[in-house]
Amino acid sequence: MEKDHDKQSHWVPMDTRMAIQGLLEERDNEMRVYVVTINTPPEYAWIHDRWPRLVRLKDQ
Repeated sequence: MEKDHDKQSHWVPMDTRMAIQGLLEERDNEMRVYVVTINTPPEYAWIHDRWPRLVRLKDQ
């Protein structure tokens, strides 16, 4: 889900074999997750200028 400049939510379908890439950091007993972003795909550029990076999960 991404919010546009007017704070409207837009849900984007995601393949179940994909995950959003993030970085987990711990500092001073505080945990933070940073989402890795890329340039937005052209078809969604009107929603936001950055987009979460998706990575394919390995088949088990």
